[in-house]
Amino acid sequence: MSLETPNPQNTVATITPPARGPLRRHTHTYDLIRQCIHCGFCLPTCPTYAVLGVEMDSPRGRIYQMQAVADGRMQISPEFVDHMYCCLGCRACETACPSGVQFGKLIEAAREQIQLEVADTPTHNGSRYEMPEPLGTGNFPLHEQMDSRPPLEPLTAKLLRRFFFDLILPSRLVTSLVFAGLKVYQRSGLQSLTHRTGLIDALNALPTPLQGQLKTPEELIPATSGDLLPRLLPEITPSFTRKRYRVGFISGCIMDQVYRNINEATIRVLAANGCEVITPPRQQCCGALHVHAGEAERGRELARHNIDVFEPYNCDAIIINSAGCGSNLKEYGHLLRDDPAYATRATAFSSKVKDISEFLASIDWNREMGQLNRTVTYHDACHLFHGQKVKQQPRDLLNAIPGLNMVNLKEADWCCGSAGIYNITNQELASELLERKMNNIRATGASVIATGNPGCMMQIALGARRRGIEIEVVQPVQLLDQAYQAAGLYDVPVRDTEKARRRQRTLAISIGTGILIGFLLSRRHHKRD
Repeated sequence: MSLETPNPQNTVATITPPARGPLRRHTHTYDLIRQCIHCGFCLPTCPTYAVLGVEMDSPRGRIYQMQAVADGRMQISPEFVDHMYCCLGCRACETACPSGVQFGKLIEAAREQIQLEVADTPTHNGSRYEMPEPLGTGNFPLHEQMDSRPPLEPLTAKLLRRFFFDLILPSRLVTSLVFAGLKVYQRSGLQSLTHRTGLIDALNALPTPLQGQLKTPEELIPATSGDLLPRLLPEITPSFTRKRYRVGFISGCIMDQVYRNINEATIRVLAANGCEVITPPRQQCCGALHVHAGEAERGRELARHNIDVFEPYNCDAIIINSAGCGSNLKEYGHLLRDDPAYATRATAFSSKVKDISEFLASIDWNREMGQLNRTVTYHDACHLFHGQKVKQQPRDLLNAIPGLNMVNLKEADWCCGSAGIYNITNQELASELLERKMNNIRATGASVIATGNPGCMMQIALGARRRGIEIEVVQPVQLLDQAYQAAGLYDVPVRDTEKARRRQRTLAISIGTGILIGFLLSRRHHKRD
């Protein structure tokens, strides 16, 4: 975009609207923007507006800015970027909106537009860019023409984006290796050592572009279970009873590394309900984190790949146990709407996607369950409730388990602050939202909190650890799995966890020792040279 100011003393600047991308006139996104009637019903439901009290950090304010960019009345500036990425993407505003504004699609389009602009603008060293003093007046002040366009993203953020979105998530092998390193860090005792010695705090305090932002990501990841490099889940799991359905299963990328036990429980519960479960080994990341963060083109590539992988199996339904992933999978049709080769196929794919609770509630599901004497409360994951409109189904499943005492959670549908990677990129605001959530959880007196999204599980578990609250955080399907086992429907082989832990600790220490020896030898060789 250009900004012309021939005479700074008496001029009206011209801002050129974007020449490409979704935030333009005469596009599908612009039509969605125009649905907003600026009524303000969304304001009380927006977590960022509730905390900050800033109109531009409300859904209505953000839509106003999006339209201003599309109309050429406002440039994509660092301030615009801040407002768009301050949004959690929780979509609570969609539930409140009387006009049916699809804000989730709008915020993703705005972020995609930002990333297109970032690719064309210079980077900077990490310090915040300061706009010059405004020359104009009104809601969108004008600025002097500058020799270079304002930087929109620090170099460190760009590099981390490329590492996370282009290298880790799309590759199952790279993801497995990264999490294998994390497991070595946890199981070798290195994590405990860094905490006992205060090393993690010292690293967090170093004057780097990531100063003060390292500790929370390190704390978020729970103690990982399973093998260092987990095997692929079985491609075909036969039904435990008479086969009634053939369903595909999205195992996820991070989900399969951090919560492999939930994936295994999901497959068992499906098999106990007459499902032959297909878990294609060639499936990749669904692209949810990419799309939510503005990396839409990479998200489209992953969507095309997964459609190609699942189509030959001709499944009756495609099951997912992660709310954020499920919301994105159900919108493949929207994501690929302009792709003539995939638009129809993507819509057909999305029509088959069901959250595990949504699918079970839609069939004559197996109610032969044993008793679980637990007090449970339920937190609505934003992308399950607001994104997929799935609210009652998981509650109905949990209420059907014998012995389970369900207690209501105040503000159950209020965001916990996880929001994809928001609790890493916007740590202060995410922590405020987590405090509000934990206050409500503690008031229930429950010993178990169930929720349908892995990000929420990690966020709430972090809040519990920080407060010293003894509460188990589970996916609802885990409780169904336990109830089925209690009824004797199937047995899960008991793994010798202590023996496996010793074996993996030995392996982790061996790897760590090997790395240390290699480092020392390389230094010795370097000194000789």
